[in-house]
Amino acid sequence: MAASGDFAVVLRRLRESRSLTQEELAERAGLTAKAIGALERGERRRPYPHTVRSLADGLALGDDDRAALVAAVPGRDTTPRVGPTPPAALTLSSPASPSATQGTASPGSLPAPNGSRYAPAGPMTPCIGRDGELAELLAVISSGTRRLVTITGPGGVGKTRLAMEVLHLAAPDFPGGAQGVDLSAVREPTLVVPRIAAALGLPDAVGIEPLDALVPHLIGLRVLLVLDNLEQLTKAAPVLAGLVARCPDLVVVATSRAPLRVRAEHEFVLGPLTTPAADDVDAVASSPAVALLLDRAAAAGSPTVVTDADAPALAAIVRRLDGLPLAVELAAPGLRLLSPWALLTRLEQPGPGASLRDLPERHRTMAAVLEWSMDLLEPEEIALFERLAVLSGGFSLDSIEAVTEEGADVLPALGALVDQSLVLRAPSPDQQPRFRLLEPVRQFAMQRLHASGLATATADRHAAHFHARATASAALLDGPDLVAVLNRLDADHANLRSAYLRLLELDRDGDAAELAGSIWLYLALRGHAREGLAWLERIGPGASDVARCRALTGRLGLQLLAGDTVSMRSDAHVAVALAGRVAEPAVTCELLTLAGQAAVFAGALDDADELLARALVQAEAAGRRWVAVHTRLAQCQLALVANDLATAGLILPTVVRAAREIGNAFTLATALNVHATLTELLGDEPATATLLGEAVALSLAARMSWTLGYALPALASLAQRVGDPVSAAWLFGAGASISAADAVDPTFPVSRALSDRGLDATRAALGELRFTHAWDAGRAASDTEIQARAAVVTTRAGRGRSA
Repeated sequence: MAASGDFAVVLRRLRESRSLTQEELAERAGLTAKAIGALERGERRRPYPHTVRSLADGLALGDDDRAALVAAVPGRDTTPRVGPTPPAALTLSSPASPSATQGTASPGSLPAPNGSRYAPAGPMTPCIGRDGELAELLAVISSGTRRLVTITGPGGVGKTRLAMEVLHLAAPDFPGGAQGVDLSAVREPTLVVPRIAAALGLPDAVGIEPLDALVPHLIGLRVLLVLDNLEQLTKAAPVLAGLVARCPDLVVVATSRAPLRVRAEHEFVLGPLTTPAADDVDAVASSPAVALLLDRAAAAGSPTVVTDADAPALAAIVRRLDGLPLAVELAAPGLRLLSPWALLTRLEQPGPGASLRDLPERHRTMAAVLEWSMDLLEPEEIALFERLAVLSGGFSLDSIEAVTEEGADVLPALGALVDQSLVLRAPSPDQQPRFRLLEPVRQFAMQRLHASGLATATADRHAAHFHARATASAALLDGPDLVAVLNRLDADHANLRSAYLRLLELDRDGDAAELAGSIWLYLALRGHAREGLAWLERIGPGASDVARCRALTGRLGLQLLAGDTVSMRSDAHVAVALAGRVAEPAVTCELLTLAGQAAVFAGALDDADELLARALVQAEAAGRRWVAVHTRLAQCQLALVANDLATAGLILPTVVRAAREIGNAFTLATALNVHATLTELLGDEPATATLLGEAVALSLAARMSWTLGYALPALASLAQRVGDPVSAAWLFGAGASISAADAVDPTFPVSRALSDRGLDATRAALGELRFTHAWDAGRAASDTEIQARAAVVTTRAGRGRSA
């Protein structure tokens, strides 16, 4: 194998022998001079296959020189392995540093969620036996002529794994960003585009078609999207084709069991891994399917080598599994307990899988592997496995207990399922363990659950559990544990959706309304407003008045987020009438507060005054301090709209103190924002800087786009007033990206007027070219960059204009 520095030497020698500068080679190869320099200095030691091909083409290499260049590329992993390594002309390796994905400002723009610019993390396991497919796919997507690529093939063939490897390796070639989008938990085709937007960090767009909201953020950017598990959403194919057509620099790679059947599609059919053509050691050792089997067996604690005695059995195992990667991976842990020959015998024994013979042949093999796993389980372990089928996405231990028999100790059975690789560990938002089923495994479990006759009862237990979780979360969303609750609800979102749909199926409209209404603040703060509004609009006439109060509360809250004042005012009239019939102040006080805010936003100040006064009395009587604080904040907004700055000045310091005592990040950030509006009107720049600086920090830490979308335009206006128009334009751009076309709280009339004046002054101070450059940079900023820029502005404003 070539030493790590050889590629740099060979590349430089070949370039200089053709009298080319780095810039000239970069132009011929379609790369950058910076990339060529990094390769020749040895800073990038493992170029990707498509990069090497581009260099060879740019240098017009003959066969010998081309082979020498390829041979100089160091391998991905020089650590000795137990078991064979599939041969490949070029071993693929990790991409450049995340900074390589940074692009220059362009007409379109994307935010950078979680402080990164879509630099996908490297896969945790090697992509064995797919070098040829990887090279072909990378060439297809880099050609520029095929921008909607669908990887098709049977379940378990490795479509997702291959797509994630493509995402990882191709990311440096997409300066606008590269993002994977998991659609396995999505069942409605209309949610595909909103899910893409959410994955890109864009807030939910309300009042505009999702596609129309997404396109402006992608135009002008070279972006790669990998859409995983699209087979249940093929009705969304025309929309995806339209997205690609409207975004000339966008490339979409999808995985699906069936092609999308649109004209723009390039289908890439992925077959199983190659199995040995013969039973001798060399043939078996060079088989990708056997390599995967041995790699996963080693990972499970059973290092296995290919010997003359075991080679025929290993070959027969992977043939029996048709080379399907998922089937191979599920079978591999069996080598911890069994010899290859014993494992083969277990796979070949007829068993319960006979009832699944009507499935496609490849799925029969998957079923055989899974049925064999069932044979290794105790009855209570099988019962638990089947019940887990109703859980979508990841799930916690208490959710597992909820869908099983009451009082059952699930830990021993769960441990067995984890050991058998039927249940996998999943990321957790806290210290509590979470688990998941691979989707093909979940489908298999669901078939067994239906056959057992327990599917209906288990689904009902699931719905009851997540209904209870949602309603219990409502009170926690009011308190100091807001962020932890938001993170847990994020992790349970797919299960909450399933529970909501199940409640509707059961005609339990009241419970469905209660579930959705209880978590409206989560839906608002974490970018699910559009879905939340859809849930709340489907509540039928069977809901009680109390349930309808909860649903209307959620609707008004989400409309407030979206700035949909027309719908808010209409629903507020219904809410007021409904609140008069419900004698539960703890329920109606929040509804009346939101109805009062709707009146404030609509300019109906007398109505607002009366409604907010009623809401405050009810909130205090019910002991709902969180609602009382937000009601007082709404009264401050009313005073600001009425230009009664004295009243607002009397109320706000007290309200901010109360918000700090409650310890709720949303409440405090909202109070700080409203107080900053007052100090801005009073011309107190140091106080405004302090308030907005804290609001931005709170909003970023808690991932609350609502309050951040309010704070950034105000901070931008402050930057303009203290003589920093570049930062002002930058912050206006960042705010526009987060707010998703003004669909957040800045529609409050007073703050909107202030930010509009600041925006006009900034544009005039910079001129259109400089303004656009700074605006685009802000729109592309990461959370870390926003925090740093906010600190610069607040520090300057705190020192006064002369700083």
